[in-house]
Amino acid sequence: MTFSSPLALVLLLVIPFVAYVGWPRQRFRRRRDITSLLLRVVILLLLILSLAGMQIAQAADRLAVVFLVDVSDSVGQSAREAQQQYIRDALAHMGPDDLAGIVAFGANAVVERPVSSVRELGVFQSTPATNNTDIAEAIRLGLALFPNDVARRLVILSDGLPTVGHTQAAAELAAASGVEISTVTF
Repeated sequence: MTFSSPLALVLLLVIPFVAYVGWPRQRFRRRRDITSLLLRVVILLLLILSLAGMQIAQAADRLAVVFLVDVSDSVGQSAREAQQQYIRDALAHMGPDDLAGIVAFGANAVVERPVSSVRELGVFQSTPATNNTDIAEAIRLGLALFPNDVARRLVILSDGLPTVGHTQAAAELAAASGVEISTVTF
């Protein structure tokens, strides 16, 4: 359980005061007044917890990995074969409930394969523009592919030399979304 505004929990100190003020004084109405007091305290507690931004976080049992594959001109043919072999090995070692997707990128990013449980890797069919390297666009497209109920990871398979785009800003966006980024340099 986490709180986005934990300072609002200070308002919990109001609950004993409300209980003291609302405590029934007359004997013949005590049962009804206690029920009313309990309802007021529960409503107040729920309001304070909502102001504090209470969130219940659960660990995901499944993992979704999106491989961001650099197919720009700066990556040679031998590196592309090594990238594909890396993806084949990773797919072979994934758990039975895990998911994987592939984004090919150069100057633009293209979904080669959406996130699915398929373990085979064929020949790449996508042909993004290869004259530049825009890792930032690939990260943003990879983020859009993830389902909601899984742990998420981006694996960047590149030479690590972006020529366009704001890679740092895209990486910060991924980190803020709770997405782990791993890089493999080819």
